[in-house]
Amino acid sequence: MRLEVAMRSALSLARHGLGVCYPNPSVGCVILDISNNLIGSGRTSDGGRPHAEFNALSSLDVNPIGGTALVTLEPCAHKDQTFSCAELLVKSGIKNVFIAILDPDKRTAGKGVKLLQDVGINVEVGLCKDEAYEINKGYFLRIKKKLPLVTLKIASSMDGKIATKHRESKWITGKLARNHGHLLRANHDAILVGINTIISDNSKLNCRLNGLIKQSPVKVIVDSKLSIPLSANVLKKINRYPVIIWTQKNIRDVKKRKLLDLGVNIKELPKNNKNQLNLKFGLEDLAKKGYTRVLVEGGSEISASLLSKNLVNNIFLYRSGMIIGGDGLSSIASYGLKDLKLAKNFNIISSKIIDNDLLEEWQR
Repeated sequence: MRLEVAMRSALSLARHGLGVCYPNPSVGCVILDISNNLIGSGRTSDGGRPHAEFNALSSLDVNPIGGTALVTLEPCAHKDQTFSCAELLVKSGIKNVFIAILDPDKRTAGKGVKLLQDVGINVEVGLCKDEAYEINKGYFLRIKKKLPLVTLKIASSMDGKIATKHRESKWITGKLARNHGHLLRANHDAILVGINTIISDNSKLNCRLNGLIKQSPVKVIVDSKLSIPLSANVLKKINRYPVIIWTQKNIRDVKKRKLLDLGVNIKELPKNNKNQLNLKFGLEDLAKKGYTRVLVEGGSEISASLLSKNLVNNIFLYRSGMIIGGDGLSSIASYGLKDLKLAKNFNIISSKIIDNDLLEEWQR
């Protein structure tokens, strides 16, 4: 098996863990024998443990002595109750380790490589580095910037509207596009919406794809006045699908105690100079809690607030052939643009047709 093919197999395993491995990164590991035949593979387990290397080595039914391990992120060098992943590779008798990218966590950051090299293992870093970075970009941002990766999802008409003037929005895009949107929910740690989205749609904000329901993300609702109805769908099954509400500081609403009793996690945020909740503080709090990937599904005010502060990393834009007109609700509310050169710019990464809709992926 060619080494690049093996590493891409490890990257594929890592992608499958997105949305279920936080607070740990989703890592893939492939083991080859001395003749470069595939003998084992694994990814980071749901919940973050055991790690990919442990799972890959546990899958072996032949001896890996003299073989090769390909890992999408530097094997950890710190140990809690068990051996670190770097130590496990040393004990396995593997002689070559290919690492896509180094771990920015200061507990490992180069120490995993050194531990392997100190016992004579050949280590090479950088194979498929860019792909490995993109998969765990949220993890890198959390470690380096203290913020999660923020992806804005927009489902709009051809003229950029997400609803009519009466807020009717079901359905602007087709079923296949909506299913793809549910797949996005499955590979993100948290989903962020404004209170108007909850009140108007009463969405469950879960993933409704067969086999992926358990990967429904944590729900984060921006609700400065605690206007959420206690009967809202998002507040059901809260013990299985947690809910976080961002609200204003020192709120004294009687509903606060009722929400806390239901099990809602309430985070009070300061306001910005526009008298809006400072969403950056909320995102920083999510990062502290270990969340690495946040999917934003509306509404237009939330999207505008995040864009104005350069807090959006990626945009998934689903566009239908429908035209709603100027009195419809725009996908992005006003964010105070006074000069075209100050407009927020994104680079297109990919585009594809999904049935009768167009999906475009944009990156800051």
